[in-house]
Amino acid sequence: MGRHDGRAAVPRAPWYARAGRAALRWLGRAALGALAGGVVLGATLWAGTSWEAARALGAAAAVLVVAATALAATLPPVPGPPTAADERAGTRLPPSSGDR
Repeated sequence: MGRHDGRAAVPRAPWYARAGRAALRWLGRAALGALAGGVVLGATLWAGTSWEAARALGAAAAVLVVAATALAATLPPVPGPPTAADERAGTRLPPSSGDR
């Protein structure tokens, strides 16, 4: 409960470490978007689409993939299987409807 949950406070990482992790995250997202855009560009050119249309579709795919990965990063993490410590502490979550 609040600040009395029993966990030790983890000190905040230095600003340059946080900035480096953020830069790597965005670099990965941009690389994935560039890959998706290149695939769409190549596929649409191969299918006979004009250069202008293929370039626009590739750019749209790249932007969409970057935006989707950024939005996906805001989702809460999926809880893993309960551990023995969870069982002893009585913090196991009830089964969801997908476990039946």
